[in-house]
Amino acid sequence: MAFNAVALLPEIGIEVPNVNDDAEHVLFIQQADDALDGGQDPLDFWVPQLELGFPQFLYYQNLPHILVVALGRLTFGLVSLRLLFDVVRYVLLVGFPLTVFWSMRRLGFSDVAAAIGAAAGSLLSGSHRYGFEYDSYVWRGLGVYTQIFGMHLSFLALAALHRVATRGTGVVVAALVCAALALSHLIYAYMTAITAVVILLFGLTRANAFGRVLRFGAIGALAGVIGAFTWVPFFAQAGYLNVSPYLERTKYDSFGAPTILGWLASGDLLDHGRLPVLTALLAVGITAALVTRARLLVLTLVLFVLWLVLYFGRPTLGPIADLLPLHDGLLFHRFIGGVDLFAILLIGAGGAYLWDLARVEASPRRLAAAAVATAVLLVPVLAERWSYYADNASWMRTTQTAIEADRDAKTVLDALATQPSGRVYAGLRSNWGRSLGFGIPFDSVRFYNLLVASRLDAVAPPYRGASLNSDLLFDFNDQDPAAYRLFDVEYAIAPPAVALAPGLVPIIATPRYVLYRAPGHGYAEYAAIARSETPSSQLDLFERARAWLRGGSATSWQFARYEYRQSRPVDVGVPIADCARPGISYERAQPGRYDVLASCPTDSAMVLKVTYHPNWHVSVDGHDVATFMASPSYLAFALPAGQHFITAEYRSAPLKDPLFFLGMLVTIGAAVSQVRPRIPQLRAWRRLLPTLREPILRLRDLVLANEPVAGPLVAVAIAATAFVVLAPLTPRIAFNDGLGFDGRVYSWLTQALRGDHNVVVVPPWSFRLAPSAIVAASGLEVKLGFLILDLLSALASAWLLYRLLRHYAIAPGLALLAVGWWAVLPLGLRWALYYPVLPDSLGFLLLLALVVAALEGRLVLFAALLVVGALTRENLIALGPFLWLVHVRRDPVGTTLRSLAVGVPAVVVYFAVRLFPVVPPPPDFTNWAERYQIDLNLRFVFENIDAHAWRYLLAAPLTLGMFFALPFAWPRRVFAFVRRELHWAYYVVMSFVVALVGGRDDDRYLYVLVPALAVFVFHLAPSSLWRSAWRVAALTVLHLAAVRFLWPVGTSETQYLQYTVSAMSVDRMVALTVFCGVLALAGIAVARVDLRVLSPARGAKAESSA
Repeated sequence: MAFNAVALLPEIGIEVPNVNDDAEHVLFIQQADDALDGGQDPLDFWVPQLELGFPQFLYYQNLPHILVVALGRLTFGLVSLRLLFDVVRYVLLVGFPLTVFWSMRRLGFSDVAAAIGAAAGSLLSGSHRYGFEYDSYVWRGLGVYTQIFGMHLSFLALAALHRVATRGTGVVVAALVCAALALSHLIYAYMTAITAVVILLFGLTRANAFGRVLRFGAIGALAGVIGAFTWVPFFAQAGYLNVSPYLERTKYDSFGAPTILGWLASGDLLDHGRLPVLTALLAVGITAALVTRARLLVLTLVLFVLWLVLYFGRPTLGPIADLLPLHDGLLFHRFIGGVDLFAILLIGAGGAYLWDLARVEASPRRLAAAAVATAVLLVPVLAERWSYYADNASWMRTTQTAIEADRDAKTVLDALATQPSGRVYAGLRSNWGRSLGFGIPFDSVRFYNLLVASRLDAVAPPYRGASLNSDLLFDFNDQDPAAYRLFDVEYAIAPPAVALAPGLVPIIATPRYVLYRAPGHGYAEYAAIARSETPSSQLDLFERARAWLRGGSATSWQFARYEYRQSRPVDVGVPIADCARPGISYERAQPGRYDVLASCPTDSAMVLKVTYHPNWHVSVDGHDVATFMASPSYLAFALPAGQHFITAEYRSAPLKDPLFFLGMLVTIGAAVSQVRPRIPQLRAWRRLLPTLREPILRLRDLVLANEPVAGPLVAVAIAATAFVVLAPLTPRIAFNDGLGFDGRVYSWLTQALRGDHNVVVVPPWSFRLAPSAIVAASGLEVKLGFLILDLLSALASAWLLYRLLRHYAIAPGLALLAVGWWAVLPLGLRWALYYPVLPDSLGFLLLLALVVAALEGRLVLFAALLVVGALTRENLIALGPFLWLVHVRRDPVGTTLRSLAVGVPAVVVYFAVRLFPVVPPPPDFTNWAERYQIDLNLRFVFENIDAHAWRYLLAAPLTLGMFFALPFAWPRRVFAFVRRELHWAYYVVMSFVVALVGGRDDDRYLYVLVPALAVFVFHLAPSSLWRSAWRVAALTVLHLAAVRFLWPVGTSETQYLQYTVSAMSVDRMVALTVFCGVLALAGIAVARVDLRVLSPARGAKAESSA
């Protein structure tokens, strides 16, 4: 283990893009984490980056990936998922000898046999044949990440099954291990099932047959139910998993007996490139089994021979191979795993047999001599492994250095990041793409591997080839403009010497690479469906699609409909004409979802350039429509004439989640049945509670005695505490260099105010000068400066919110509780931490200051604050009438004149910065008013485009928690209050109007409802509510749940879009609505419940007290 720990350390110490299958494993983990953040199903989601998109987890074992995602959550996102992935691989590889040792001891092998087998298990050398040798797992190897789990769990399952067979105990443990194996590696689970049959039959007698069969049946049933969410959907939709005709036949059929026996006899199977030490020990182990005929050794030898024969594959077995279950598409070459497993056991037995022959226990000298001989014997083994791992580390460093030295590659990728999203092409293995190797002298990372590492949607060589479109990528012709359109390639990266198709426009050119804009035409296009075909098999489908692709139909944009695996005829007539005057006015692509606003004067069809799968669901104007497969294997559907809003969404297989929860219940039940919990004594804790009560009461009395000073200080301390709690658990937004969307513009504005005239800032952002001016004057880096400004604004906001509530004579304790509720809102402090380069925090501070100044009648201060507000968030000018409504009843004429006078400076400043801009707009800029796009914002809401009417209505309920819910517990009091104090009625209406016309950031705009709602909740609530400690505690817990306190949030653009109601997917919004609706009803129930009704005894006591 120490040898491996040192030799494999570069696997976690050198971060370099993967060239093998680990690249897609890292991508799967990142996408699963994003799916969890985005409200999608992390067990079945769309992966758009590979092979024109595919639901990888529907068909692939994913427990190893979910484990890394879970570790990422447990570390609160402080450790990157890539590093966690490398650490998990490293720990499993270093710890594999422990698994072998424990399993062999559990099986009944001696300590010596287990120790030798454990050492040998991690020292196999097999020339990258997908076996247990570490060549399969390290960076320069094959990257079969999930097989590491399969390797460990196969040993554990073997030990557990053997225990059930020999002792009749451990059924539940065996079932749980076998289920974990099935969820980690399906092929190894398949092999374990065959091994289990042999173990069941070995030693079967009439006396033990019934019990043994029953126990093994129970193991299979339990493991099958637990893993059903993986295998049931897999087999239900297996026809959409590609079985590639391009894959080497030896992977399907294996190599045949002569070749494999030749490897075994020469030592190449276990000792490639070195003296056949382990092969010799294997031979000794086989001899020991034949000589001693020990029951365990005979069973091991039988299983070794069985897997060796099965590894021979079809060239030797012929039609006998078809007797195996699921023989179609079975990868016989992976049966080397079974050979290696039982070879390790026999190697350990062989070593122990030699020790027994040497009678090492007879004297210490013999023991020492045997130990030295064993060490000497292993020297060539260790030397070969050390050389291999040293080369691996050297290759990693060379690749890392070459990529870092290629500044042109970074320039191109940085330029690509500034462009709108789209599919990228950087060559294939079969053409010039292979030459883009960064000058590395061995077969290593190519430029197209960087696309996967950067999580870009790409036309690139496939890894697993799981998508039905994957094999057709090799037919991409970069000399044909029609190919770019068909595969929606929006960008191409090529060396300057490579000539690509006409029509490509260079975006940026460097000495090594040119980044082109290609005529991809977008993910969705109208198209003609010329005919309908019915493929008889997946191979027939592939041949038809390839013939269509090579036949030129893509150039004429004439598609074929494939009725492949259709349970019933598609209710769509064919042919369907193309659209003569198509219009795509809006297109938005997210992982697993595409939104399109399209129009055509005639009936036509639309093709979405992603891989077809029956789990895609398409709605047109909110109504589901039938989908079908169009050539090559795209998602298509018919569209009537007119303008339509289209949403295509990948949804998890219907049985996936129900079977998962069933499996979880069975797992929990099985695990609990093995646990005998002990309940600790609680008396010591009970004695401690009274001692804590007195200092708390003293602190409370001190605060109340000095409330004018202590109250605001405690409010600020509450906000600071919330900041300390939230800061380590809230990652910073990452895209656009950590600036997000608007933050990038405010960063440019700050640079412009510091004298950088090379940046261009467009209105209206260039008019919001105050926050950027403060940061520019500070001299701090932009993100740090804004973060400090946000923090100071938040602390001051806590004080002003407390002061506002005290203005209404709300008790200090309740005012502090309100500050605490505010501090945990998702668009408050956490938003400032997550997305710091925004004026929102300063704007909210100015809002509170204006409200307090208006209520306290501080007109000069109000006027000054309104001027700053006009230079921060111009919608703050709308608070002018709020001041007038506060005081108009006392002196209508005087209040009107004073209010107008107070508002004039802000209005003057508002127009001055627009007519005489501090930061000049671009030369082609003409009308700053048009930049607000009020007409488009209204259209999105009133036409409910992308469900924006619902987003507008639900933004406040889904982000403000109990602040929004509780006023519905006493609606009459609220209506009476706003009729009496019209300024608050205006404030609420004004907030909704500004959100309606201001843009599609509904939850950011409606966050300003907090001051009004805080007054409604804490000023108007019945006094009995806040005197009940259990109600206060219950409402606080419900509030924390409703605002999703400490809810995981991701840093990428996709994850950001799932954080806000204004951008999240409809499914997530619906689920969140149900969740928050239930919590709101619970809060209203807690607020209105009368315990005297529920408890007659308590009611009688209350009446007697009265």
